[in-house]
Amino acid sequence: MSGFGTGERMLFSVRPSPEAFILALGAVRAGGSVVFIDPGIGPALFRDRAELAAPRWAASESLLYAISAKSPLRPIARGRGLLLPDYGAMDVRHYYSGPWLPGVPRGASPVKGLAAPLTQGQDSAGPTEAVTEQEAVIIFTSGTTGAPKGVIHTRGSLAAGFGQLSTRCSFGEGDRIHSEQLMMGLPALIAGAHWTMPGYGFSAHIDPLRLAGELGAVAGKEASYDAATRLFLVPSQLAPILDAIEDGSVTLPATLRTVMLGAAPILAPFLERAMRLMPGVGFKLIYGMTEVLPIAIADGREKLAFASGAEAEFTGPDGSGEGDFLGEPLPAVGIRVAADHELFARGPNMCLGYLGEDSMVEHATGDLVRLDHGGTGAPRLVMIGRKKDMIIRGKTNIYPALYEPVIAAVQGVRNAVMVGVPDSIGDEAVWLAVVPEPGGPAAALKSRLARELPMIIDESALPDHIEILESIPSSGRHRKPDRVALRGMFAARRDPGVDA
Repeated sequence: MSGFGTGERMLFSVRPSPEAFILALGAVRAGGSVVFIDPGIGPALFRDRAELAAPRWAASESLLYAISAKSPLRPIARGRGLLLPDYGAMDVRHYYSGPWLPGVPRGASPVKGLAAPLTQGQDSAGPTEAVTEQEAVIIFTSGTTGAPKGVIHTRGSLAAGFGQLSTRCSFGEGDRIHSEQLMMGLPALIAGAHWTMPGYGFSAHIDPLRLAGELGAVAGKEASYDAATRLFLVPSQLAPILDAIEDGSVTLPATLRTVMLGAAPILAPFLERAMRLMPGVGFKLIYGMTEVLPIAIADGREKLAFASGAEAEFTGPDGSGEGDFLGEPLPAVGIRVAADHELFARGPNMCLGYLGEDSMVEHATGDLVRLDHGGTGAPRLVMIGRKKDMIIRGKTNIYPALYEPVIAAVQGVRNAVMVGVPDSIGDEAVWLAVVPEPGGPAAALKSRLARELPMIIDESALPDHIEILESIPSSGRHRKPDRVALRGMFAARRDPGVDA
């Protein structure tokens, strides 16, 4: 990869695997950075984000090139509602993983052919200030407007994040962590543990039941590296595993000692069920976000004690802990709670800032919290709501304001509002309320939206349910959409008998 080095950026679209992480770490080691942009967000958003990051290199799987180019496979992807940009047409130097397929651009090089270092001139003999402040990763997240938000992490902020995680999720020799998350795997390797990754097959997503089957990889060797001791999941991945444990179709290895949960709220009833079905397994609940990861880590037993009101100083008027218990901020994380209860966080594990903007001093999380003090007197965070109109589904944060104007521009749509309706595990289903233009047939509009939305909005934000309404409930002096009322209405439709 002659020419890749200090200050270069590589667009990276390879599913997690050992080879993928070796390539990404090699790019950072060479002095460059890795840019993550989900190709499934649609051509327009992809173009905006790619133009902002301006990478001169790209690494992708050959299958992505094939289904995004003008090839026989492209209609198959579009038939499944996946509209991808023409990845191979980008004016960058291309590297591909996997076998060569039609659509891989002429002159692209196979990743497996990279035998030499990415560059010959980079020296990382010590943790100098220049190395610590080097831009390492750019991760694009959905902002509250259409403007791209590229979160920049440096080598120093990533290392600090690894260190903070390890203060409460310790790893050691003999451990095997099974996860596709770099934030889990690298601290494990540094501590001398073994890191394995879930298989994807031909899917873009991890199959939770397949993942469960991978935990005890070799029968009869549960005391070795072949059986997992630690696991990272999001609640929506754990839910089907719990169902399978309950019906007897899945048995987890006796070596499994810790499950780490993150990326979405973990409700106390769901956690209680998990601890009942997985006795002997400890749960660590990680709270953080792309800009500051992690912020706090709670122990599962601590959260249930809070929820049951067992800790007197946390007890609310109804006899139980009020709010969602997040735990004590990590040692290096500084916090500030504003007058409106919004949490601001800072620390060495905070990102440098957003691409194209000034450096960040502290991060406004958009989460509303209150502080409580346990037996040690240390402040502990309890979430009481969100300031942003944000929906959390799986690992994705969805900001309705990014998509509602686009949906409202569809022919026949007068107004559109997206809300999240929580389920029993803390995940949220996306419900889209649409008011048609006067005289427009509701059934035809619903069909049009189902057909057109995959082509105009982020695949990860596609609604689970579309409801045609005569009007959107509103509230306040400015008659803004009443999202609370909509959530209640849709919760009642999901579960008849629920008081909306």
